[in-house]
Amino acid sequence: MAIALYGGSFDPIHIGHLITANNVLENYELEKIIFVPSHITPLKGRSLEAADKNRYEMIRISIEKNTKFEVSSYEIEKDEVSYSYHTVKYFSEKYKGKKIYFIVGTDRAKDLKKWYNINELSKMVTFIFVARDKESLEKIVKEDNFYKSIDYEIMFSPVIELSSSLIRNNIKQNKSINYMVTEECKSYIEELSLYGIPRNSK
Repeated sequence: MAIALYGGSFDPIHIGHLITANNVLENYELEKIIFVPSHITPLKGRSLEAADKNRYEMIRISIEKNTKFEVSSYEIEKDEVSYSYHTVKYFSEKYKGKKIYFIVGTDRAKDLKKWYNINELSKMVTFIFVARDKESLEKIVKEDNFYKSIDYEIMFSPVIELSSSLIRNNIKQNKSINYMVTEECKSYIEELSLYGIPRNSK
């Protein structure tokens, strides 16, 4: 059996993340998918709005009904830049003998060669590139020799025009976030007034 790691800021986690994870489950024979919220994301820096503990909790309550989804606080507890190399190395040692997939969105797949210690990282995992436009991503990886040196698969995912920044902006503009996040996550955001949301909002 195999596991998949799904990293990101998840600020907040939304249904697009969950649909992607579910598609991976349906396309690969996996024991579980582990969501790993970052502390400080390389190439982006620290531009998170919700606290680490709140992002972790939003993931936890959003996935708790799926027994094959888990959330790990590994990168949060390290309290440093969240390099995927260190994360994968940790889970490789924890799950010795298991195949490890690493879920990567289209934008991050294009930047993969810039990742910290990418040569060693790529020896430990098979990347799953989640493509909104499969032909476009296939063209990029076909024309770049870098991708010939790593193990990857391209998984097409339905286009979902949704992002964490859109959700945060909707909240700030007092617009609805219904159906963008789970009901559990929405209630949590309201209860703690995250992202400036007023209590009992839309």
